[in-house]
Amino acid sequence: MIKTLPFLLIIFLMIGCAGYKFQEVIEPLETGNPENAYTYLQKHAPKEPDIPYQFEFGLVAHYANHFAESSAALDIAGDIAEDRYTKSVSKELGSLVTSDKLRPYSATEYERLLSHYYRALNYAYLNQLDGALVECRRATALINYFKGEDEKYDFFGTGFLAYLSGMFFEAAGEWNDALISYKQAAEYYKNAAEKTGVGMPPDIGKALVRLTRKLGFTDEFERYQEQYGKSTSRPENTGELILFYESGYVPSKAEENLIFPILKTDDVKDEKFPSKLMTREGATYEEVKLEYLLRVAIPTIDSHRPRFSGIRVAVGENQGRGVLVEDIETIAIETFNAQRPMILLRTLVRAVGKYLLTRQAGKKNETLGLLTNLVGVLTEQADKRSWRTLPNQIFMVRMPLPVGTHTLNLSFLDANGQVGGSQSVPDIKINPNRITFWNHRTYE
Repeated sequence: MIKTLPFLLIIFLMIGCAGYKFQEVIEPLETGNPENAYTYLQKHAPKEPDIPYQFEFGLVAHYANHFAESSAALDIAGDIAEDRYTKSVSKELGSLVTSDKLRPYSATEYERLLSHYYRALNYAYLNQLDGALVECRRATALINYFKGEDEKYDFFGTGFLAYLSGMFFEAAGEWNDALISYKQAAEYYKNAAEKTGVGMPPDIGKALVRLTRKLGFTDEFERYQEQYGKSTSRPENTGELILFYESGYVPSKAEENLIFPILKTDDVKDEKFPSKLMTREGATYEEVKLEYLLRVAIPTIDSHRPRFSGIRVAVGENQGRGVLVEDIETIAIETFNAQRPMILLRTLVRAVGKYLLTRQAGKKNETLGLLTNLVGVLTEQADKRSWRTLPNQIFMVRMPLPVGTHTLNLSFLDANGQVGGSQSVPDIKINPNRITFWNHRTYE
């Protein structure tokens, strides 16, 4: 027991350390200096690549216009996540006696999917449309993998990625693949709508009408036209702008401390005891019945909506309004809520094990028991890892524009639909019969 204590204290120091400060990343982003955030993360790279850092570095690199470096970092995160679906036994065992922070972080399904969104945009900005199509196919394969692994898959984030894929395939003139992706997008949005609150964007219906007509699929065309209405043709000598507006931050996880009463009549060594303990969350008992109050730390996540929740775009006389296509906050909260029971059970299994060690040590030596209890408290930390620089919501504006170079006049809308801020983006080039992709981020 005495030999184990220094080892546990070393682990406590390890899990308490961080390679970079998140505030040092977001401050330059919010003040319009993403290059400074990029340089800071470069200087504070961990010795071994890990998913949260690679996600943060990949997104910061994207905003700093280091598109190849962004894709490389996001690729690394994806490779690690895929590999970690095979569990590391040693790390799993270590987490049972110390902290969930020792468990390999595999990323959530929606984080992995959104990495393909940024990778596809990176290729679009590098004028490498074929690379963007590869990312769309990789996203489709990942969705199919998730569907195959889980019969109860919630489809969070899949609608947006399928929709994005349809737009990129359409931009490349791959009409059949575009149609398939739009059909999938319609299905996925409907599957997830009850929990996410994001319905199918109306443009998907128009795309289904447009493409079935182009491909000569008469029966489908008539059915879709009856369902979604007529789709207007693009005017001559025009191109199309697809703008993604990313607002705010996805909520970060915080730490929540919970107290669970252990009663004098409990059989703490029973392997089913942690499950029984779960039912006592928030319960109170008479002091005379109490043996011990078990403190545990688990992550929690709460809504943190940004100031802006909509956008209008004006280019000369042409105007468009953003449609919500991805509500990352809701997806993050729903994903965590689904995981919470297992996180709590795993935490209680670990906490009960620490309690038994403390009780055993206390029987041998009171001081040793106190030390063991102290180490147990110090090593009890919630796992708050996530992709923290992700936006809160993504809106999309799709509008035809005359061929040429334009300035986008952006108006950011508050929850009441009132304009709360504005910005101009110059030098957006629109090519004839082509789609121009662009994304813009605000942090308020």
